[in-house]
Amino acid sequence: MTFNPIMFARHSNAANAATNCITTNSSTAIVDFSGSEASIFLSTILGINLTKLTASGFGLRGTLDDDLYSEHSYCVYYFSETAFRFVLPHKASLQLKSLINEQQLRFDIDYVIRTDLSTFTLSGNNAFDALIDAFKLTPGLRLSNPQLCYGAQSGDVFITAIDKNDEQHFVLVAKQQELQKWQQHLQAQGFALMQNEAA
Repeated sequence: MTFNPIMFARHSNAANAATNCITTNSSTAIVDFSGSEASIFLSTILGINLTKLTASGFGLRGTLDDDLYSEHSYCVYYFSETAFRFVLPHKASLQLKSLINEQQLRFDIDYVIRTDLSTFTLSGNNAFDALIDAFKLTPGLRLSNPQLCYGAQSGDVFITAIDKNDEQHFVLVAKQQELQKWQQHLQAQGFALMQNEAA
């Protein structure tokens, strides 16, 4: 039996949050985006520099309104030339959906809003080590650019590393029942539960 390590990343210049906590993200949406012209749409219409996305799991922070910290910011993750995932606030997902609908006659693109998936954010001094241990990840990637993000799939959970306001945060994406299981596990590890953060 071969062993395939799941590589994971963190930001080398981001500070850890002062408190070990889990923050629920009730306003976060997941949009899976695909099509033979998905890359062309992302670079032409959204102006995303895809040359930085060199391998599956790498992502970029962007915005639909020139403010990386607004309700119209997003993270987009590269899976292949034809498949990407957006993790973004609900307001931004409505704007993105409208933009894609406008452009579907020009580009071979499609999307699915993943209403079956939920998210929470893990942060704090122990967050990285807790994820490495819980999900059997292999630390090895260091992100020096705060606009870069990285996501890895471990079992049924998509785990991402993002730099938010110069702090390291990790977003977990999964079906609600699976996410609940991990939330309870991490609470048992000493992470306090906080409610309803706007993403």
